[in-house]
Amino acid sequence: MNLIDDEGNLFGVINVIDALAVLLVLAVVAAGAAFVLQPDPEPEGSNTATRNATLDLGTVPQYVADEINEGDSYSPGSNQQITITDVHFTPQEDQTRAILRVQIQGVQSGGFSYDGAPARLGRTLQIATDLYQIEGQIRAVGSGTALETPETPVVIRDTLSTQDARDLTAGDEIRLSGRTVATVETVRAYPTDDSGQHQVYLTANLSTHRQSGTLRYGGNQLRRGQTVTLPGDGYMIDGRVLSVRTGLESGQSEVLISEVVPTDVADQISEGDTAAAGMQDIATVEHVATYGTNDPDRKRVFVGLSLTTVTTGSEPQFGSTELRQGSQLTFATDAYSLTGDIERVGATTQRGTLAKRTVTLSMREVRQPMAQSIDAGLRERSDGETIARVNRVSIEPSTIILEGDRGTLGVYDHPTLRDVTLTTTLQVRETTSGVQFKGQTIQQGSTVVLDLGSITIRATVVSVR
Repeated sequence: MNLIDDEGNLFGVINVIDALAVLLVLAVVAAGAAFVLQPDPEPEGSNTATRNATLDLGTVPQYVADEINEGDSYSPGSNQQITITDVHFTPQEDQTRAILRVQIQGVQSGGFSYDGAPARLGRTLQIATDLYQIEGQIRAVGSGTALETPETPVVIRDTLSTQDARDLTAGDEIRLSGRTVATVETVRAYPTDDSGQHQVYLTANLSTHRQSGTLRYGGNQLRRGQTVTLPGDGYMIDGRVLSVRTGLESGQSEVLISEVVPTDVADQISEGDTAAAGMQDIATVEHVATYGTNDPDRKRVFVGLSLTTVTTGSEPQFGSTELRQGSQLTFATDAYSLTGDIERVGATTQRGTLAKRTVTLSMREVRQPMAQSIDAGLRERSDGETIARVNRVSIEPSTIILEGDRGTLGVYDHPTLRDVTLTTTLQVRETTSGVQFKGQTIQQGSTVVLDLGSITIRATVVSVR
């Protein structure tokens, strides 16, 4: 049997042309099936890569900061995207400083590229969402999706209104856009010459940002002398940094101050009196000694104080006053205020050991009525204790030299003036430098003042026994 007969049929059954047509159809069907069933091709984005970077936005308005969150993203083109992975806010003046950690998805082709350029330091990148549009400069590129934000203690000094000083308390959190940016750990407030203001020292733990090996806060390197802003609940701290990485060193110190005050003020000063700043007692009267002066309306007071102090330098401080002999210190209660010279540091009483001495005093040319008013038994008291007692009084006429009728000079008794000699017992303090009475050294020729109640006298020391 021939493969193709005389009529052109294949095996005498089907026409050759028809058979070729059938084969062509079968080939097309097979090719289509192979195309449909073959594996999906590799996507064009198989060369994508990611980089992590730190983006500095500078200052942004508070209403913008409120909307910035981790997970926010922006895509400038196909297979390219920037995503926020960490957010750090700090106060800077009346705005918010914003630092972001971002993950950048770009193209790796001979080098990493995002939105047509490398993610190099200093480049400005944009993030635009439905709620905000921001841009910032790349400050660092490296691994990790989180910012390095160590808590750093600093000591800050500022002057606040009296009410703000009361509102500022340990434990206060400083928050921006729902994030804690600082915590107040300790507070010490002190009165100033202005009754409406207090000087405040505080330790604050700041949420800082480490960049290029340095700590930064509020856009500046954190260091001594820098100004730090902390917007609290109802108050604003805009103070100077005194130390970094250390807390406020606080303690107790004793001092003795002296001042001449009106008698009514002297009468109010008592042991146990306290001075407060905010909600804290900062000073307590431990000892009081009150002495008369030439003016019966004024007294010299020696006040021993126990103080709550801070140390920011070489010496403890009470407010802005360094505790050293000769400095002036203010102590104020609700009833009175006094500013005295510091006589001693580390003690609340005068120097020396208490003792009694017999002291002879002399007064010259005293008018007779006054001389006759000085009697034995008169005393000067301090806080209920006798510090001076007149034991004996000797009165003699003062002498004068007059020219007689014949031109000769003679010594005569003055008709109205008297010389008075007093023998007294004085409570003194014996020190290594001598004998002191009412805080002053006495010796032959010294002048003392005795407030004897009905009379105040000023006399010269003749002898001390």
